[in-house]
Amino acid sequence: MQLLQAPRRVVPPTHKPWVRQGEEGRAYCHMTDSDREARQMFALASMGHVAYHLWAERARRERRFNIARLFDALSAARLARAGNALARLGWVRSTAENVASAFSGVVIGDIAADRITGVTPFARELLARAQRAIGEDRDLRASELGDLFVCTTCGEICEGALEGACRNCGAVPEAHKAFRAIEAMGTLGPHAIMAFLEQTEDALRTLVAGLDDDMLARRLNDATPSLKELIGHLADMDAIFRQRAWLLLETDQPTLPPAHPPTLESAAVYRDQLVDAVLNAYHATRTQTLNLLRGLTSAAWHREGRHEVYGIINLLHQANWLISHERAHLVEMAQIRHDLIAADRRYREANVAGIVVTGSNEGE
Repeated sequence: MQLLQAPRRVVPPTHKPWVRQGEEGRAYCHMTDSDREARQMFALASMGHVAYHLWAERARRERRFNIARLFDALSAARLARAGNALARLGWVRSTAENVASAFSGVVIGDIAADRITGVTPFARELLARAQRAIGEDRDLRASELGDLFVCTTCGEICEGALEGACRNCGAVPEAHKAFRAIEAMGTLGPHAIMAFLEQTEDALRTLVAGLDDDMLARRLNDATPSLKELIGHLADMDAIFRQRAWLLLETDQPTLPPAHPPTLESAAVYRDQLVDAVLNAYHATRTQTLNLLRGLTSAAWHREGRHEVYGIINLLHQANWLISHERAHLVEMAQIRHDLIAADRRYREANVAGIVVTGSNEGE
């Protein structure tokens, strides 16, 4: 067996002889002012990309889906700018050279502290809108945030309809990444949606297997719901989704109720019920939902209505909304089960075979 040896030297492009080897074989750079500017942009844009990405995930957990979409777009913009800077530095070469660079490590050096988010006037304008909405304890409304498009070449952001090439770098419209309101919840197609909805009940039964009712009603702390409460909450949410799906299928251009879905606090009543009763409640509502959706045509999945927050949406949008919510709670439940077992010696031998919560492929 041949062992992988650390490369003695990272070979730079012949037109940029600025790489030398420092301690532990890492690549250090002698740079011009232009190179130093690109290095600074790479570091700051990379940090901004990560910050926006994590903020988007948190916004989704708080059901601020339009604000999450804004953060996703700003994250993509920072990623494009970081990639642009990396290319300017000559750090994107052949795969063989990139592997060698990754193995030896590229040292950026000292980076002066600077703004990593809200770096453009337009980004600050968008974030100011989000700040006003949060001040009113709500998500951005459809009237306050249009479809966003990010140039994957330079990171320029535009709002509304995408017309023509990028105004900053001239990249064609096809080189832009879209963050549309109607896709804010996800882009799963009917086949993937049905597959996920059909599998959730089995995942729930696997997650509670081997645990008694007292354990399933136990809260790890005041901020963490019990497993019974989470199952009941998913049942409540499924019923709300089915009501909205029925409105979309049976009514022309309905206005969907803006009221918030049931909260986790309202699921506290499930703690005192036997787990079989809670699972049966979920089974009953999910069976009705699947019967409503099964066999729908493509036209039916695309039937539209109006929502105060999300604007014009269709049934696909609402199904992706349900799955996004359900998947997050299934992962949470898997973690709660793990922590409950770890904290109780009676259950330490309990085991869930394989991965209970899996992803879904996008598209059809």
